[in-house]
Amino acid sequence: MICKYGKILILIIAATFFCNNAFAEDTKSVVILPFEIHSKTDTTKLQNQISSSLANELLKAESIRLVEKKEFEGLIKGKIIDEKLAIDVGKETGADFVITGSLTRIGTLISTDVRVIDVGHEEGSHSIYAQGMGLENIGALASKLSGEILLKTLSDQKIAKVEFTGNERVETSAIYNILINTKGKLFSKKKLSADIKAIYKMGYFRDVKADVTDSPEGKVIRFTLREMPLITAIEITGNDDIDKDDIEEELTIEPKQLLTLEKVTSDAENIRELYKKEGFLNAEVTHKIEEDGKTARVIFTIKENKRIYIKKVAFEGNKAYTTDDLRDMIDISEWGIFHFLTDSGLLDEEKLNQGVDKLTAFYHNNGYINARIAEPEITHDEKWIYVKIVVTEGKQFRVGAVKIIGDTLTIDRSELLEKLKINKKDYFDRESIVKDVDYLTESCNNEGYAYAGVVPQTVPDEKAQSVDVTYKVDKGSLVYINRISIIGNTKTRDKVIRRQLAIMEGDLYNRKKLKSSYMRLTQLRYFSEIDFKTGKGPREELMDVNIEIAEKATGLFSVGAGYSAQDKATVMAQVSQQNLFGRGQTLNLSASVGSSTTRYELSFIEPWLFDLPLWSKFKVWNMEREYDSYDLDTTGTGFTLGYPLWERVRGYIGYEYSDQNVKNVATTASQYIKDQEGNTTSSGVTMSLSRNTTDDWMFPSRGSKNRISVEHKGTILQGDTSFTKYNASSSWFFPLPLDNIFGVRGRAGYMHANEGKEIPVFDRFYLGGMNSLRGLRSVGPKDASGDAIGGKTMANFNAEIIFPLIKDAGMK
Repeated sequence: MICKYGKILILIIAATFFCNNAFAEDTKSVVILPFEIHSKTDTTKLQNQISSSLANELLKAESIRLVEKKEFEGLIKGKIIDEKLAIDVGKETGADFVITGSLTRIGTLISTDVRVIDVGHEEGSHSIYAQGMGLENIGALASKLSGEILLKTLSDQKIAKVEFTGNERVETSAIYNILINTKGKLFSKKKLSADIKAIYKMGYFRDVKADVTDSPEGKVIRFTLREMPLITAIEITGNDDIDKDDIEEELTIEPKQLLTLEKVTSDAENIRELYKKEGFLNAEVTHKIEEDGKTARVIFTIKENKRIYIKKVAFEGNKAYTTDDLRDMIDISEWGIFHFLTDSGLLDEEKLNQGVDKLTAFYHNNGYINARIAEPEITHDEKWIYVKIVVTEGKQFRVGAVKIIGDTLTIDRSELLEKLKINKKDYFDRESIVKDVDYLTESCNNEGYAYAGVVPQTVPDEKAQSVDVTYKVDKGSLVYINRISIIGNTKTRDKVIRRQLAIMEGDLYNRKKLKSSYMRLTQLRYFSEIDFKTGKGPREELMDVNIEIAEKATGLFSVGAGYSAQDKATVMAQVSQQNLFGRGQTLNLSASVGSSTTRYELSFIEPWLFDLPLWSKFKVWNMEREYDSYDLDTTGTGFTLGYPLWERVRGYIGYEYSDQNVKNVATTASQYIKDQEGNTTSSGVTMSLSRNTTDDWMFPSRGSKNRISVEHKGTILQGDTSFTKYNASSSWFFPLPLDNIFGVRGRAGYMHANEGKEIPVFDRFYLGGMNSLRGLRSVGPKDASGDAIGGKTMANFNAEIIFPLIKDAGMK
């Protein structure tokens, strides 16, 4: 008995037979007369070429028969070919159509005028014109002409309409788009057979029939279709150790879809692969389809059998390294007593193959240039899996002579050799070769040779067991930046982006500067994606750079809370716009309210004042703070200017004016504090140098921040206070696994009074609180009454771990 779905092959064969016999088409006989050639040279060649090319194209049609030249050669010999002669030739040879025309060549331009003459209807001739460039394109010209000729000679074979019936769920357009026989084309029975097969191949139909009829407009093709049943349910039975949800993720079929037999078979295999990854190598998966009219239920039946684990991973042929050494390099392990917690012993063939690649790289990076790791041999029985990996080590080769040949750079060759990784290795290391190629290529790129190539040549010496390495440098031609285009910035202005670039239009190409430009744009924190794409410009020595960006929200709202011995409980909030109006400016309002301290600050930052790289910050603030024996109320304003002095080094100069009011002095306070009760004004300048190599100015994960500063108040700057303060700080950040960051910081300071004035108690150094010594308060000198009066010198060191609290929300 033939399976219900096995009938498809029989149906295709029957449809093909039907097409080959049911649609007998009348063959049209065509004469191609020699073309009249208008050219200064090659007239005979051109005449033969256009005739043969046109004949070859027309013969591709199923219903065309060409009259051989010998049948009409005598009829035209010595005569001028005109329409009357063409009709006479057609009648004498029994042809249906005669093709005649002319070909004109002017320079490289070739044009053709063709007449298609209907012999039986003399008034039914048609003119066709086509042109092309160059003799090599005569074939394409003939192809274009033949298409037009066939539409005239086989007009009754033109497809007028394509119709479909029976497709209730599959869109008609989806079927039509895969057809070869479409409206306006010439009908072909061979192509109709191919169309039937293509519709079957979609997988949505169990029966496809085609019917072709004639109409006054041309051929009408009607496809009668019978769809596969609709899946109403998918059942999975027999799964005990793997959740149904996990199995369903492997399926490509879904309820309310048309049944596709290939997908059902493929899904059964997907389930088997899932079980295999989970250690069920002996699992059996079968499928069954239960139909009910136009609907079907798909049932997958699973026989899990027993999960089996890796009993042993064995290596054969390894002498230089122990089996334990090699086993540690692959990500699969043998069964262990805690396998239910660690999944040890489970076979993952993808990881195993990756492990083989790691082993191969390990050997090649340690001098074993001929080492080969065979494909793992996996065997299993009902209880265990056994893995054997055969290793062919070969000899270990040292690094021999290392040379650089080819083009020279401005960097001395001895300096290039000194920085090569391979020179620092005792044994040959393929990974170092790759790094050295990149280093030498980048060295060329940084001098403007964008398309430089570096080819490493390795010559093993079997006797000495060493490998000589030669890097051949071909720097090519200098390349200049032609055009820099910025794509995707709907808010951020072009100049805000361009001023961060280390390259300009007209500069020599420089890979290092491109990397620097990318880092600068990243540090702006305005964009979620940045992609530099380079391409050839209008000339070979020019390169275009396209910078594609995706902007992100630059508004920032942060809130935090903390407790310290110095400030007690504190709540902090900040509202900031870091790319104000797309100009790269920052407007920031912050507040900190605690049991003993309240602070408000409004600041505005313009990173490019007057369109110069002159960083500027303007701020106003108010702070109220309660000390043990007095309260301090401070209001102030100030501005700071910064300018880049060297790479990653900036110099700053700033001015501040503030008014301090020492009030609510306790009767038990020291005389030193009582003497400072009331209002005090201060006016001062701060100069500093800062070097920042961090990867993110707000949330750094690597790099350092270093700063030294001198603050001077009083003297010619007036005010009630007069002192000089020196500060230095250094912070370093190191990435840890799982997005954790380790940070260390050190600070030191020194100050002295000027003009015989006392340094105010509130300007001295204090330690304690969340920003210096957490868990401590008012660390430093105290007077006889026990009041903290601050110090004139300070040193402080911190270490901390920063970890993500809610990663998606950016909370740390």
